[in-house]
Amino acid sequence: MTKTFVSGTIAAVFIGALPGALLAQNKAPITCGQTYTVASGDSLSAISKRAYGSTIFDDLYNANRDVVGSNPNLIFVGQVLQVPCAAGETVIVAVAEPVVEPVAEPAPEVEVASAQSGPLVFTFNKTSAPKFIMNSGIIDIYLAEITEVTDGRVQFIDPPVMNRDPVVQLDLVTTGQVDGAYIFNGYLADSHPLLQLPMIPLMGGSAEQTAVSLWNLHENHLSKTDYFDEAKLLGFVAAPTAHIWRLSDEPVVVGQGIADMNNYAVPYFVGLDTRGPAAVREETEMQLMAQNEAENGTLTFFMAHGAARAVGVWKEDRTVTEVDNGLYTPTFSVVLSDEAWGQISPMDQQAIAAVSGEFLAHRSASWDAFDNGHRSHMLTTGLNTVKASDALLAELSQVSDARVDNWIALADTLGIPGDQAVAEYKANLEALQDTLLFR
Repeated sequence: MTKTFVSGTIAAVFIGALPGALLAQNKAPITCGQTYTVASGDSLSAISKRAYGSTIFDDLYNANRDVVGSNPNLIFVGQVLQVPCAAGETVIVAVAEPVVEPVAEPAPEVEVASAQSGPLVFTFNKTSAPKFIMNSGIIDIYLAEITEVTDGRVQFIDPPVMNRDPVVQLDLVTTGQVDGAYIFNGYLADSHPLLQLPMIPLMGGSAEQTAVSLWNLHENHLSKTDYFDEAKLLGFVAAPTAHIWRLSDEPVVVGQGIADMNNYAVPYFVGLDTRGPAAVREETEMQLMAQNEAENGTLTFFMAHGAARAVGVWKEDRTVTEVDNGLYTPTFSVVLSDEAWGQISPMDQQAIAAVSGEFLAHRSASWDAFDNGHRSHMLTTGLNTVKASDALLAELSQVSDARVDNWIALADTLGIPGDQAVAEYKANLEALQDTLLFR
C-alpha cells in the first residue's frame, strides 16, 4: 500500500507526485451540509474554494479540528471532513454552480478580469536542479498553488536562462533580472544577520520545525523593522538539520571544539543539487581521502543524512552522531520583487498571502520526508547512529548561548526585544519538535 501524507498544505503521494497533476484534480463543486473525503491534491483552502468560493477555511477547519488536529496544513488522503453550511442556510453550493452564483458575481473578480488583458506572468529563478526536492517537492507546488488560488491570474515561468549562482539570487530580484527567487540565507549573513539564528548550534531542528519558527519570528518581531525591505518576502523554506559525521569511526567526545570543526560544507547549489550527486561524489572522494589522512582521520562534517549519502561521506559501517536540534539548519527566503508584487491586485495579494508565510513554511515537511527516506535506507544497510551525549550537548549549548547573546544584542539595537524574540522562537521549536521524523 502506498504511504500517503501531506506536503505543506496539499495532500499528496510523495514519490512521483507532480504539482501539475496534484492541482489538476478535484475541481468539482462541493455541497455544504455533507461530508467530503480528502483526496490527493487537496488542501483546506482548495476544499473551501470549491465549497464556498473562498480560500479562507476557518469555518471548515473549526468544524474538523478533531479530525485534522492542531495543524490545519496537515490533512491526509482518506480523512472524512464535515462541510458545514453558513449560519441560517441548509445548503450552500460552490460558486461554480450557476443556480447559486449569477454570472456577474462576484463583482471584484469581474473587475480584475476586465482590468487585465491577460494573466500576470512572472519569472522565478531556481538555483536547484529541476528534480531536487527544493523544487519538485516544495517550490513548484507552491507556485502552482498561487496560480490555483488566483484563478490563473498570477502565473510563474522559468527565466530564459536559469542563473544557478547562489550568491546573486537577491540581486537578480532587486535589479529586475527575474521577478522571484529563493535565497540561501547563509549568503545573507552580512546584510541580514537576524536571519542567521537557525545557523547557530541547537537553534534549529527539522526543516518544518525551523521554517515555521523562523516565519513566526519574522511575523512577531523582524517584520516590525525594515531589515528586509528590498523585496516582498513571501516566506521561508528550510532544509533538514545538520548532524555530526566523520570519515572514521572515532566517537565525537567533549573537549574537541566540535562546533568549529566542520571541514566540508555541503555543496548546495555549487554541485550537489545542480550537477548531481554522482559528479560531486567522484570529485570529492579523492580530496576527502587525502585530507582525512593529513588530519589523522578526524575530519568532521555537519550535514543532513541525504547530503552525507549523496557526497559519499556515509559508508555502511560509519557512525553519525545525531543532534536533534542540529549543528545548523539551512533556511531560504522566498521573495518576489516589489515591482511584481505591486502589479498584483489586492484581492490576489490576499489569496497569495493565504498560501504563503506559515503555510509555505509547513511545506518544508517534504524535505524532512526526503531526508528521512535516505536515513532509513542507510540504517538498513549498516549505518550506526548515536545520540549526542548530555556532556556534548552541554558543550554545544555554551557555544550556542554565546552566539545567541550576540544575536540578542543586535536585535536590541534594531528595536527588537531580543530576549523575548529568542524565547518565543525556542517555544515554537519545542511546540513543533514532533516534526523531527526519526524520533
